[in-house]
Amino acid sequence: MAMLDREGIRGLRARAQALAGGLREVSAEAVVRRVFAVQAQDATAADLGIRVRGRDITAADIGAAYEDERSIVRGWYMRGTLHTIPSEDAHCQIGVSLNLVSDRSSAVD
Repeated sequence: MAMLDREGIRGLRARAQALAGGLREVSAEAVVRRVFAVQAQDATAADLGIRVRGRDITAADIGAAYEDERSIVRGWYMRGTLHTIPSEDAHCQIGVSLNLVSDRSSAVD
């Protein structure tokens, strides 16, 4: 098996994150589902993270995904930082996060 150089690894990561290779999703939900979560420090950056991975996705499309369709949701699920995830994954992700916090609290005691 051939070893990848740094550029090869960067290319694979960019394609996996839908940032290269010509792959563009058609909806905000599809973008978020593809990458599992879009991390950002504020709402504007999160929306830009979705738009850069999409094909002709507008700010209004993202707003509709949050507010009308409710297909994506923003919250502090991991590492105390803002993430946008598919709505149907929120319940499970909250459970995972609570377990991690509980495990860390137990380790400190």
